[in-house]
Amino acid sequence: MRLLAVCSGQGSQYPGMGRELRAASAAARRVYECAADLLGYDLAALCEEAGEEALARTGMAQPAIFAHSLAALAAFDEAAGGRFWFAAAAGHSLGEYAALCRAGCFAMEDGFRIIKARAAVMDEAPAGAMIAVSGDAAAVEAVCARYEQLWAANYNHPAQTVLSGGEASCLAAAAELAAAGARVTRLAVGSAFHTPLMAPAAARFRAMIGHYSFAPPQISFYSNLTGDILAPGDIPAYFADHMTSPVLFTKQMAACARDGIDTCVEFGPRRVAATLAKKNIKTLTALNIEDAAGLEKTLAALGQLGYTS
Repeated sequence: MRLLAVCSGQGSQYPGMGRELRAASAAARRVYECAADLLGYDLAALCEEAGEEALARTGMAQPAIFAHSLAALAAFDEAAGGRFWFAAAAGHSLGEYAALCRAGCFAMEDGFRIIKARAAVMDEAPAGAMIAVSGDAAAVEAVCARYEQLWAANYNHPAQTVLSGGEASCLAAAAELAAAGARVTRLAVGSAFHTPLMAPAAARFRAMIGHYSFAPPQISFYSNLTGDILAPGDIPAYFADHMTSPVLFTKQMAACARDGIDTCVEFGPRRVAATLAKKNIKTLTALNIEDAAGLEKTLAALGQLGYTS
């Protein structure tokens, strides 16, 4: 039996996120207090007051999602009292940062500083678009190859690939794929994430975080970039490459299955990563914590599954 902690990425944000966790957990409230100190504004109030459109901006969404994931992790630790141990961690895109924080790569305080820098450089990136497309990845890639400045950016599961690039190319490819019968959904982001178009932002980000200290993950960490367990290396360089390279989530979930991961708990909003993990590993037990009810349900489920240490 092996338990995986997983965290979602940008696009999972929503107004009011984290409210119930803050009300139910002193540990979750401390995460938001730390966020306010290091970001320079009241993130909890922003999550309460901002509408969908404002919260979808990269500069706001990334700290909000990172904080929500860490708050869910903190509430879990507070309530579980050391009863459960995670053998591994993983994230989807932005979710890697909260997952690496959980894996002991850097402290929460540095995490907020790093996310603040990442959100700032990505918020200033050139406009673009991302679309999720159903269907065989090879067929989607074939359509993608016919357009300029368009790339396969997220391999979410065998029947869903996300394309990313210039808005005109994205919309044209979306229309072609929809006409061929694919289900196409535009994502709530404003730039071409995980493509070479992010290279200037990635270079700036690497320079901004080069002075931080990073430890090797203390548990197995399954990487978007390699699709397998992350090897020790230059973390600032890894983060820069991660920003310009596709998310190999399908491949990393195959590695999790190979290594005996049979249960995952997602920490953060909307249950996106847990749903994708389940689509990749059909036998996986997928749980999530985004509010007090999810916390209670997950603790009970883990006990019933026999994970109590």
